[in-house]
Amino acid sequence: MTETASTSEVEAAALWLATGGIDRTKAAVPQIRQRYGLTAAQAVEAIRRAQLIKARAH
Repeated sequence: MTETASTSEVEAAALWLATGGIDRTKAAVPQIRQRYGLTAAQAVEAIRRAQLIKARAH
């Protein structure tokens, strides 16, 4: 995965999280890794970005 591709996938995962696409009864990182093919570190970055997206919306 290239840097550009991974960045866009992290952004896509962040948007998915921020818009409520995740199953909140299960752990977030495994869901993100499975759905977007990200590493654990990239999944955590997506969670951070999702929090920023949600914070900006208020």
